[in-house]
Amino acid sequence: MLIDSLFSPPASRSSLEDPSTPLTGQNLAEYFDTNIGIDVNNQSAMTLSAVYSCIYVLGSSLGQLPLHVMRKRGDNIEAAKDHPAYWLLHDEPNEWQTSYKWRETKQAHVLGWGNGYTQTIRRPSGELRELVTRRPWQTQLVKNGNRWLYANNDEDEGSRAIALEDMIHVRALGSDGRTGKSLIRQHAETIGLGLAAQRYGKDFFTGGGRPTGLVSVKNDLQKDSWERLKTAWNNAVSKLKSSDNKTLMLPADLDYKSITIPPEDAQFLETRKLNRSEVAGIFNVPAHMINDLDKATFSNISEQAIQFVRHTMMPWVVNWEQEINRRVFTRAERAAGYYCKFNLAGLLRGTAKERAEFYHAAINDGWMDRNEARVLEDMNPRDGLDQMLVSVNAQPLSALNENPNDDEGTTS
Repeated sequence: MLIDSLFSPPASRSSLEDPSTPLTGQNLAEYFDTNIGIDVNNQSAMTLSAVYSCIYVLGSSLGQLPLHVMRKRGDNIEAAKDHPAYWLLHDEPNEWQTSYKWRETKQAHVLGWGNGYTQTIRRPSGELRELVTRRPWQTQLVKNGNRWLYANNDEDEGSRAIALEDMIHVRALGSDGRTGKSLIRQHAETIGLGLAAQRYGKDFFTGGGRPTGLVSVKNDLQKDSWERLKTAWNNAVSKLKSSDNKTLMLPADLDYKSITIPPEDAQFLETRKLNRSEVAGIFNVPAHMINDLDKATFSNISEQAIQFVRHTMMPWVVNWEQEINRRVFTRAERAAGYYCKFNLAGLLRGTAKERAEFYHAAINDGWMDRNEARVLEDMNPRDGLDQMLVSVNAQPLSALNENPNDDEGTTS
């Protein structure tokens, strides 16, 4: 996808070497930049620091969350460590990846390409054996007759057809309900603006921090003066290094005029800051999490972290949980109470003071014992600490002997 320049290509190429050709912004742009367009794709977008930071924050945040297979039996919920999916989802989905790297990679695929694919490999008995990553640029949803399937063309393993029920397909927002759309492609112009500003800064400082200029002659040139002037100018410029900031001596009575906008006039820094904020908004990531701290304060960063969990991570977590549940577990297993669950407590873990206040209230209110608090702090249980405590000021209503006649006095 190309973002076209403000200048459309001319019908015939003009040359600055021909004094009879009028100088316009159009042919100047063509001369100084032969590659006018900015190519925005998944790879080039990752070279923009804001895009890379957002994808890393979302991918690493999802990858670090503990993922367990649980089973509900009546009113009791326990970890289903006897199910083969438990160790695949929690520890090692395949021989190449840990659970963290698998989820981090798949989330990056969803954000960059709009779709994250993982094939479920089962034994002949139907037992889950492996979760294999499939690359989104090698996988496509196709219709074969009346049946939908995934066509995958792997360079190492060859082509294959994968049934719908054998593919964990996590999607970004899409239009057809079957596949997701890449955030990068949907917002190519915004990301392209950031890439253009990045390229402008690189070119400006590569040239020694000097704006491109135009040299003009005050008097008329004679027949061969143009070639001699051009040769003298090129020889003088070629002796300068990109890091030099020396004054260039002109070989005749010439004028120099800048024809590019200096960075301060183009609001170069402001443009890059605004683009960084816009990219953070596209990925729904708080700006301070990608090191944009202009409007961050000590008080609101804590609240923004909570908002990040609630409104950024929670939708992705639900998306992952529902897709894993319907592809990893059979209908019979789901009916038996099996399901997967991300633990968001890791992202919401407070300071030592906040955790102490939480445990104190939970223990005093009688819905957590002291050993349960120790387990949450990765400490071993102790004898005698598994007894529930209740504050002496808290009593059930049934324990109160209320007699409405007690306040009535006796009369003689």
